[in-house]
Amino acid sequence: MRLFLLLLLLGTQTSQACPGVKTVVSSKGLDYVTNLVTGWVQEKLLTADLPVVSGSIIGVSYALYDMKVVKVDMPQPSVNFEEDTGLRVEFSGLAIAVAGSWRTSFGIIKDGGAFELALFNTDTSSLLQLGRDNQARLSVECLTCDTQIGSVDVSFHGGAGFFIQAFVDLFPGHIKGIIQGNICLVVEDQVKNLEEILAAMHVDYHVDPSLIFRVPLTNAPVVKTSGIEVDLKGVFYSETHPKEPPFPPEVFQLPWKADYMISLGISQYSLNTYAYACLTAGLFQINVTDSMIPPSSPIRLNTSSFGILIPQLPKMFPNMLMELQVFADETPAVSLHMDSFSLVLSVAVKAYAIDNTTARRPLFRLNLKIQFNGKLNIGNVTLMGQMQFENLTLSLASSEIGTFQTKTLESTASWAVKTVFLPKLNAMLQKGFPLPVMKGVTLAGPVLQVKQGFLAVFSDVQIKYPLRTQEEF
Repeated sequence: MRLFLLLLLLGTQTSQACPGVKTVVSSKGLDYVTNLVTGWVQEKLLTADLPVVSGSIIGVSYALYDMKVVKVDMPQPSVNFEEDTGLRVEFSGLAIAVAGSWRTSFGIIKDGGAFELALFNTDTSSLLQLGRDNQARLSVECLTCDTQIGSVDVSFHGGAGFFIQAFVDLFPGHIKGIIQGNICLVVEDQVKNLEEILAAMHVDYHVDPSLIFRVPLTNAPVVKTSGIEVDLKGVFYSETHPKEPPFPPEVFQLPWKADYMISLGISQYSLNTYAYACLTAGLFQINVTDSMIPPSSPIRLNTSSFGILIPQLPKMFPNMLMELQVFADETPAVSLHMDSFSLVLSVAVKAYAIDNTTARRPLFRLNLKIQFNGKLNIGNVTLMGQMQFENLTLSLASSEIGTFQTKTLESTASWAVKTVFLPKLNAMLQKGFPLPVMKGVTLAGPVLQVKQGFLAVFSDVQIKYPLRTQEEF
């Protein structure tokens, strides 16, 4: 059960009308988790330390202790989505064998020995409601629970005394009532423990030292008989300068694919909040010096070399090194289209001459608009891509050295983008960006579809259980 709820967060305090990220778990995914958890529960039962059970029958006080589960016959439970509510979990025909020690006391008479106890045909049905708490986290509540035990078989070994036979005759019915009354209490306690875990989970995840990915629920989960959808805010923020994006989220509908365990939708809006967070964090700026220019470049960063492009420059500032301050003056814009995407960069370049005192002398500012088109693909849990240069326009924004023609500069800038910047960008895209899935979760046979305004990933999963609830993405 816990694993299924964590899977919904493959996905961290305010909400918004439109989510940036959507996660869907289908009935196929629920069946996979059920199979995984069933085997895990059986293993845990066989190693569980059972508490002492004590009570009194016809004046005889008893205690069962040192108990161990020696055998579990757990048929596959039935776990299904309950529309508009959550999950219905049913166990039918469960059988458990327990061995341990017993002791009794009747006044000054004390006795003891060993015992074996077996429960047969135990049926349990519970209805769990999945919702959204006041901190925009996933919540779970046990609405109903019912348990019926078919029969109890108890064998006592050792002991003597005239009262022991009456105790043995009455004990199976007595212990059956106790166990039957406590199974639902155990279920409710486990659900409460799970709710405490969910309430303590992060809604902010550090994707690197500078950025936070915030994924609180934007609304209560949408539950249908075929699956469940969890909608998350999915917005990136600068760690040091967190600001709400200046553009609104967009509505998108993630298709539900019954043939895949999970579906993940990432909106164009969410991707653009990443770019805005990088901008506000100051990550889109660099100072370029001549030592950073490739040796093969025909243009060097000095006033003499730039005289080819700007004739008056070496006359006004002879034999000086130059420095370029390059920064994004607007948020880079990602647009997702059917089977492709585009990227538009708005870049400013401030040029300086470095005099013999190492002081920077301002020269001019250029504004550039650069467009790329590309394709995306998917690895295991990594989004990758390949881009092509589309267009570049350059204009003179201001100048301390007078006006000059920018056509040759524009051609030079296009050459630099294609031969220097684009290969580095594609190398970064080939390395890829991790998808927002939890550690311990691996995508199996993922399929990526680029839709109008959002990315859709459909996949089966492989899970290493148990997942750690407090680990970063």
